Amino acid sequence: MTLHDESSQELEEIPRETWTWSAVESLPKLTGPTVLNLIRIHYISSPTTILKFGACPSEGIMTVLARSIVGPSVPHVDCIITVPPKQPHLESWDGIVMSRQPGMPLIEVWPSLSPSQRRTIKEEICQMIVRMRKRQFSYYGRPGRKPYVLFGSYRKEEHPFCASRSEWDDSRIKAMRASEDLELDRVPSLEKIQRDTTGPDGWDRPVLTHGDISDRNILVDPQTLAVTGFLDWEVSNIMPAYFDYVNARLSGGHDPGWRVELLDIMRSVLRRECNAVNADKGEELYNKTLAAWDEIVKIERFAQQYSDDCYWTFETGLPASEKTDSAL
Repeated sequence: MTLHDESSQELEEIPRETWTWSAVESLPKLTGPTVLNLIRIHYISSPTTILKFGACPSEGIMTVLARSIVGPSVPHVDCIITVPPKQPHLESWDGIVMSRQPGMPLIEVWPSLSPSQRRTIKEEICQMIVRMRKRQFSYYGRPGRKPYVLFGSYRKEEHPFCASRSEWDDSRIKAMRASEDLELDRVPSLEKIQRDTTGPDGWDRPVLTHGDISDRNILVDPQTLAVTGFLDWEVSNIMPAYFDYVNARLSGGHDPGWRVELLDIMRSVLRRECNAVNADKGEELYNKTLAAWDEIVKIERFAQQYSDDCYWTFETGLPASEKTDSAL
């Protein structure tokens, strides 16, 4: 696979500021049915900005990278803040001040939409993801040789930066081996899947991935249905091109209905990429690439701490007779 590395392009410098606890705690909280104020608290820092308090600075870096690729639907990062600890033995807290995107969460709008309206929104999301995946990289991780970050069973987990595909394979095999639900006699066959699965050129190229394309993280204008916000780049990484599709297959936290829609979107993304490579052989490339992506689910099921009991991870979101169809 030949990569044209654009990872060295300079990102916008993010201003850093030191705030006090009183400054943070004086802000009103951002609330709503889709706003989760648990480990990270969302505050209204100004009429046009929000503070995501407790967020890691590297999320700010990934958000800046995403905005440079995807465009203005991704929030603009104003600054990264640090709040010194209240007591010497405690740690400081970080946060990200970013633009407050207009629109309503897709999860709130979706139930009232007609089939044609849903197709319109899915088409725009598809185009956005295609655009997101066009810039190619030569590593797996985060800019500056930083670790890649994934949701674990109870918290986010960091995995070492990978400078090559072989290092990536080693990293995912290590994560797979850590599963408490995996019988030892299955390890060799899963290792073989990770190392030996192949597909058409570019099937596993490193691209920007979001990691959590939930209908809670997409905002739309309720009047025009235009996508106005693509939010929450907390577990965004530079990953193989299959990773957002694999996450959609696993997607333990996604509503089952949206999961089917997202899988349809990701297959449409793949089909368009394959047709762009070779219009005459697009369907052949699509089928071979999708087969390779589905193979990777077998190892990621355990690498991301799922198990054979997680029945939904075996579902493709399509009837058995429609393995390659799409509504888009």
